[in-house]
Amino acid sequence: MKVVVRERRLKKHAEGFAPPITDINVTPLVDICLVLVIIFLVFAPLMYLSGITVTRAKASKNQEQYDPTELKVGVYLKGDGKIILNEREIDEKNLPYLMEQLLLRSLNRTVTISADPNVKHGKVVWLLDLARQKGAVTLCILKRKGAGAATTTE
Repeated sequence: MKVVVRERRLKKHAEGFAPPITDINVTPLVDICLVLVIIFLVFAPLMYLSGITVTRAKASKNQEQYDPTELKVGVYLKGDGKIILNEREIDEKNLPYLMEQLLLRSLNRTVTISADPNVKHGKVVWLLDLARQKGAVTLCILKRKGAGAATTTE
């Protein structure tokens, strides 16, 4: 009986039926590509959003004078890992509490951050995030004069 089935298949092919399709089906590939394009179009604007906006300060003669009685929060990261908060060296574990206390007493809640050139960027970003979590409204990154120059000791 199996022989008869084979003969019938051959006859159908010989009578003019189309040969089996052996080409690659491109439709699923096109569908996947279109879905990926839509995903990228939806998520591309989200890649440009961040919680930190950076603006460059401009000097102006008509600039408002800073109130000298205002409580300032300034953090300086040294290259050897030491942290200086308002010109006093502090321990890293005390930094969150002290920063929160200073920001509660500050009127404009601005934190100014500066670091040595050899401090890793991750440490600065950690400090920016900590300041934001403790209530800072404005974050300033300060570049100190001569900070970009390499220092050598002999």
